[in-house]
Amino acid sequence: MKPKLSIVATSRNDNHGGNLLQRMQIFVDGLIAQCKRHDLNAELILVEWNPPADKPKLYEALRWPEDPTPCQVRIIEVPPELHHRLRHSEELPLFQMIAKNVGIFRARGRFILSTNIDIIFSDGLMGFLCSDSLRKGNFYRVNRHDVSENVPQYNSFDDILDFCKNNTIRICHRDGITDCRTKKTTLFFPHFPFVGKRLHLIPGWRILIRLGKLKFFRLPFKFSGHYRQWLRLHTNACGDFTLMAKDDWLRFRGAPELEIFSLHLDSLVCYMAHCANIKEIILKHPIYHIEHSGGWTPEVEKDRSLYNRLEKVQVPVMLIDELDSWIADMYKRKRPVINNDENWGLADEDLRETFI
Repeated sequence: MKPKLSIVATSRNDNHGGNLLQRMQIFVDGLIAQCKRHDLNAELILVEWNPPADKPKLYEALRWPEDPTPCQVRIIEVPPELHHRLRHSEELPLFQMIAKNVGIFRARGRFILSTNIDIIFSDGLMGFLCSDSLRKGNFYRVNRHDVSENVPQYNSFDDILDFCKNNTIRICHRDGITDCRTKKTTLFFPHFPFVGKRLHLIPGWRILIRLGKLKFFRLPFKFSGHYRQWLRLHTNACGDFTLMAKDDWLRFRGAPELEIFSLHLDSLVCYMAHCANIKEIILKHPIYHIEHSGGWTPEVEKDRSLYNRLEKVQVPVMLIDELDSWIADMYKRKRPVINNDENWGLADEDLRETFI
């Protein structure tokens, strides 16, 4: 029987961000435990991209239960020779969105969740996923709660969930990021023209935020060509959770397979779905993300260290202005811009697959 849900993530055994195997082990253990708890017929597809020659493969490096059912586990390997066909392959050891497309294309589930390997799913969310509430024609988003990287040794999965609930660092939501330590919220979008980051200085600004969610109050952004502000999708940390029917993923051939750093490509997927008339649904149940180095954080954005590092090695990255240009083009055409050809997701390659 085909699974209801395919969960697609990618990684390699290179210790990216520190304690990588530990974070992956928590992700795998948690997902399998949740599938057993909720009797969710699912498959986990791990795309092992460009595995290092001097390290064990993921099926060897991670601990696996004797019986993971009802969650099937598939590890699809993309070998170094395919990786090195791409530009900037020496500087980028993993092309995240292309790797996820490998899993999305080969997924067998009716619905496909694109996520990452340091995510813990809340109990309420998994309960929703195993219900009959998922619908074709919708794409589903959630808020991400970042938790301390110092996850303790645990005796049960409930201990992990309790730790996450009590050690949230920040919340990534539709309007911006809330720091749970300082209680300060940084807004992503100026809800009214020319207000920008000064919005919090205006009396009654919280009411303005509510009004700013209505399209009527965002008309100036549309007329000025700022369609991203006009559409206002929940793209914050969307690479950690974007869920839709497989048929909907296939309509625009997954994420654009650009040979660049993956920043903002996950946001582009959401706008492609929107322009394909797939409706955004924001769920109330969160996911938890284990903090680590090497990725995007508000601090990294502020000091520009990620951009400086990429510029130093001459790796291109999609900037906000370019993202806005893609969105404006799609909005005017009233359809997604499909960048990939029919061989997206390395469809013409016979890739090695390991079943756990």
